[in-house]
Amino acid sequence: MNLLNEDNVVHIFLSRIGDLVVANLLFIVCCIPIVTIGPAITALYHCTLRMVKGNDSSTSKTFFRAFKQNFLQSLVIWLGILLAGVILILNLRFLIQTQGASSYGKILLYMSEALMGLLVIVALYIFPVIAAFTNTAGKLLKNAFLFAFMHFPSTLAIAVITILPMYMTYQDLELMPLYACCWFFFGFALTAYIDSFLLYRIFRPYLEKEETPPAKGTPQK
Repeated sequence: MNLLNEDNVVHIFLSRIGDLVVANLLFIVCCIPIVTIGPAITALYHCTLRMVKGNDSSTSKTFFRAFKQNFLQSLVIWLGILLAGVILILNLRFLIQTQGASSYGKILLYMSEALMGLLVIVALYIFPVIAAFTNTAGKLLKNAFLFAFMHFPSTLAIAVITILPMYMTYQDLELMPLYACCWFFFGFALTAYIDSFLLYRIFRPYLEKEETPPAKGTPQK
């Protein structure tokens, strides 16, 4: 077995690990201002989706190119999600404290919980959708919603893969240093990479339509 051969399984595996580490570190650095978390997530998914597709271009160049190209759109959507999340959390805290006051309060609580669930589901999809497709913010949000509910089993799997590791991290404070080390070096990128296998399967038919050149004589938009 020639370990120096680029087609070698070991070489491919180590190269992929290196790409994930680089993408993870770039993601963390770009998340530091907090307001840029949305563009950073988009850039991370752009890298991992290309990895799943089999494109082995430079991870750092791919990340920064996607970060720059999708910055404004991802930023606006991220700030909108953040604002909606804060409002819903404050509303839920208030309703939980007063839910025994009336049946109307319980109805509002259930509605707020449903809205929070919808917000989480859309948030799981919107940044990969921005990374994969080019469109207006409104249509991208609509597509994220449609993808989420047209492929609900995959949506549940993506939610578990994304949320469960983070939840478990905060449940075991004794191992927090180990978890923090894992998240710092590869955790976020590995999560996005695993999600990307499911996401690419969902996106692929639509990506192929976009990449198919129009027939000769067909008017282009």
